[in-house]
Amino acid sequence: MEFITKVSIEGKTPLVYGAFNENIDIHPNLNDYLNDLKNDGLLDLSLGAVNKIYPFDKLENKALFIIGLGDKNNYDYEKLEKAGSKITKKLNKELIVVLDSFCHNLNKEEVLKKLILTTLSYNYHYDETKSKKTQDDFSLGFYFTENLHHVIEEYVNLGMAINNTRDLINKPYNYLNTNDLVNYAQELVNTLKNDSVEIEVLNKEKIEKLGMNAFLGVNKGSSIDARLIHLKYYGDKENAEKISIVGKGLMFDTGGYSLKQKMNTMKSDMGGAATALGIFEACVNNNVKVNLEVIICATDNRISQDALLPDDVVTAMNKKTIEIVSTDAEGRLTLADAITYAQRKGSKKIIDIATLTGAVIVALGEYTTGIFGNDQEMIDKICNIGSKENEHLWQLPITDYIREKVRSSKVADLTNSTGRSMGASGAAAFLEEFVEEGTKWVHLDIAGTCFRSQPAYNEAYGASGVMVKTLYEYLKSM
Repeated sequence: MEFITKVSIEGKTPLVYGAFNENIDIHPNLNDYLNDLKNDGLLDLSLGAVNKIYPFDKLENKALFIIGLGDKNNYDYEKLEKAGSKITKKLNKELIVVLDSFCHNLNKEEVLKKLILTTLSYNYHYDETKSKKTQDDFSLGFYFTENLHHVIEEYVNLGMAINNTRDLINKPYNYLNTNDLVNYAQELVNTLKNDSVEIEVLNKEKIEKLGMNAFLGVNKGSSIDARLIHLKYYGDKENAEKISIVGKGLMFDTGGYSLKQKMNTMKSDMGGAATALGIFEACVNNNVKVNLEVIICATDNRISQDALLPDDVVTAMNKKTIEIVSTDAEGRLTLADAITYAQRKGSKKIIDIATLTGAVIVALGEYTTGIFGNDQEMIDKICNIGSKENEHLWQLPITDYIREKVRSSKVADLTNSTGRSMGASGAAAFLEEFVEEGTKWVHLDIAGTCFRSQPAYNEAYGASGVMVKTLYEYLKSM
């Protein structure tokens, strides 16, 4: 998909206009013609309806696509995105969107941003594992009179980072294992070509020396050694403060000896890691003024003669011991050591992202992300940004009762599973045990929102790329 930043509406290329149910006023050569069609019942201007019109002698463009915006009084950014989702290659291989017609009472820069991200999202496809590839010959231009080219550059970069995140999550395990993820991260750093970016990859021997035995316990059943990926971007060198994003990197999760009954879509269990990499890519490409580190403990959870067993006890990097009640509660073991590692590296502000629990899906469904943490200001800000970005979050509790359940093991300091009830909160309470005093921490459980197995809004099947744009905007606002 190609975006054209300098376009004219004069020529043969089909134009895309938005129009409300009320009197149409989009172009002096077209208004009477289109209003006559509307009055004759030949135009459907309900929200998201697409009308193909031939302008004949009124314009030289081959065709017009009029997208319904519904009623003016009810128009908002969410309705804009629904209308924008109809701007796809299915209309024509080359289109020019007339920006003003989609604005009405909305901010023009924000409208352009949302149209870019929406069109990139709805024109996304994953065909790496198909023999017949999709033709990427869609060209999209925007017509506007102001200087908004910087908006196109920034949000094309963000949209591409989101789609790269989706590609990673959609890859099956035999296309993306731990070593492949390491290679991707190293290639990403090379592609970014930024002197403020560094990467460090720790092998199993170095991880052992750090005492990350919770992480290594999960890796015991794998035929591929554990790796820790540490990316660094110093975009605000005048400021010593930094923030770490910890992404869960379970390349595939069988459940281990606590075997899952159904494993389809478990390739997406590294969704947190992919999200973190997408955020990193967007921040670096757009030169966001932030000091950002990404930490990923990458492995898979498999069964072998050496694999972790229920009743085993492992010692985490911070020396707390953990009773393994369920080997399927493995992601939190890797995150626990990753959170400790981030703090040892000097981070006092941490966001972890993980496809952590099925319980959060039961609680919130597939379109709301669960959020937990110890800093209400951070939580509120992320939730507010998420609402504006149509990536909704809901805060769930960590109560003293749940904390005591996590500490209820009779043989160790902590138990790695509190059972089916309050499962999302139990996992968050477990992670909280590894957050040191003075560290601001937020946990995002994207188990429900990361992967669309039954898309409700005509999105592509598979990875959603959720939370990349919300956390990008959060980091940008710091």
